[in-house]
Amino acid sequence: MDFLGVFSYAALGTVIEFAKLMPIMIFILGFKLRSPKRIAAFSLGAAAVLMIFAALSLKLEIIRDMPIEMFVSVLLTIFIIRGNHRILYTIIADMGINILDMFFTAIWLMFIKDMSFLQLAYDPVYNIIANSFNIITILVVSCIVKSISSKQKYIDIQSTKKTYLVLILLGEISLLMYVSAFLYDSEKDSIKKIMSLSLTAGNIIFLLTAIILFADNISKNRFKKISEINERLVESQARYYEMLLNKEEETKKFRHDINNHLNCMRLLFKDKKYDELGEYFDKMGAAVLELRPELQLGNDLISAILKDEKDKYPDVMVEIIGKMPSAVRLDNTDICTIFYNLFNNAFTAAENSEKKEVEISVKQLGDYLYVTVKNSVDHKVEIVDNVLSTDKKDKTIHGFGTKNSVICAEKNGGTLTYKCSDTYFEAELILPDSD
Repeated sequence: MDFLGVFSYAALGTVIEFAKLMPIMIFILGFKLRSPKRIAAFSLGAAAVLMIFAALSLKLEIIRDMPIEMFVSVLLTIFIIRGNHRILYTIIADMGINILDMFFTAIWLMFIKDMSFLQLAYDPVYNIIANSFNIITILVVSCIVKSISSKQKYIDIQSTKKTYLVLILLGEISLLMYVSAFLYDSEKDSIKKIMSLSLTAGNIIFLLTAIILFADNISKNRFKKISEINERLVESQARYYEMLLNKEEETKKFRHDINNHLNCMRLLFKDKKYDELGEYFDKMGAAVLELRPELQLGNDLISAILKDEKDKYPDVMVEIIGKMPSAVRLDNTDICTIFYNLFNNAFTAAENSEKKEVEISVKQLGDYLYVTVKNSVDHKVEIVDNVLSTDKKDKTIHGFGTKNSVICAEKNGGTLTYKCSDTYFEAELILPDSD
């Protein structure tokens, strides 16, 4: 083939591999695409790499046999998505696709086209056809998984430990190397083709087993997180209602003593002891202020969470603008996930800043509730695609739970966005109004 033929073949193969890889990364594993400009830039870079490959392959035969389509599609995917462990997940997904491709290839060689694996590998037309089989299969499976997972909360696949991912990857590589060697050696022997098909089916069973164990581990982590959240909820509510009971007790005492206070003030006034009367008024005013509910946002649970964080950081000044409805479109676990993270990050960062300020603004616009949590910071936090890109120090201040809060807001039909200046960090939560 000439330069154009080699480039077109490589480009088509890359598109096919990319079309199989992306549904898994986006729909099943939950990765997000980066900005369109970044995608366009790296796509042009991928095209340039394929052109260089086409030019070199005309001169160097060893270059021609490289699986360039796989390399380019994997690298392009890694560079245009964002999320934890994206490199490991991309390689694991691509290896899984190769196992599935081998299964369909074995079927192709056994029942459809009487040819060897080597003949198929070096035949451009049949190779493209065989590699295209899985596009529809993967797309359908990915859409089904996406539909199921969208109904589940707190399933964060990307939080899995690297150890599990590395073990799965090593297992895939070992099986692929063995089956590939067997397929290359099979030629047209029907017995060997049957064994190749059986081995590939065994690979798929291994992959399914690994996925089941993987899902089981994620499920255990999910219930552990929910248990921790519920424990914090109970503790927070207990402290909040204890505070309300104390306030009620203080109010009863004040009401009981009010007549005595009035008599004392009447005597001071009658004796023209105005200075002492003024001091008495000041003390009474302070006592009345202490009876007022502290940090009331309108929703008891959110108010409890806010008070809990405020008690940890007494030096931080809090300003509340507006009130939330008593009922919001979130269950208690969602409230805890979002507002614990918002308030904890805000108070922690404010404590480490010079101004030590937190402002909570609540407003209703149409059918949506807007909650803005703004806090002072000692330096600017970098944010890229709504992901905090920070150093170790910043991760301690702002990193904990920001991703989980965004996921939780989106699952409830809302959004959570972050922005930061040199002096203030701001999180804006938008939620549909309560039904």
